[in-house]
Amino acid sequence: MSDGELTFAYPEVLDVIQLCYAKQIAVLGVELFKVREDGLYQTEKLTDYDLRMKQDPSTQQEWPEYVRANNARAEEFVKENPAGDDHVYVLTTSSWRELGRIKELKKKA
Repeated sequence: MSDGELTFAYPEVLDVIQLCYAKQIAVLGVELFKVREDGLYQTEKLTDYDLRMKQDPSTQQEWPEYVRANNARAEEFVKENPAGDDHVYVLTTSSWRELGRIKELKKKA
């Protein structure tokens, strides 16, 4: 994508989700884009499972379960929406450290 976001094709995106799990990175959302003939990206589908998550983990001990739940939902979405060569997936992710920084910034705002 022109703004530097990483994009992944199917089925490689499933390997990326597994790698995120192994590194304890939560996949918070998945976007599926069609690559148009002019090279621009057209949104096809978005996940909304993040809206159904009860809450963010409050302790680092809760993080592995949070990662497992999010990444399982991301994998499910991709498997339910396999796309051809004219499509790409973008993953929105977060580590425990990044989540902590966001919470600190929100407190300061």
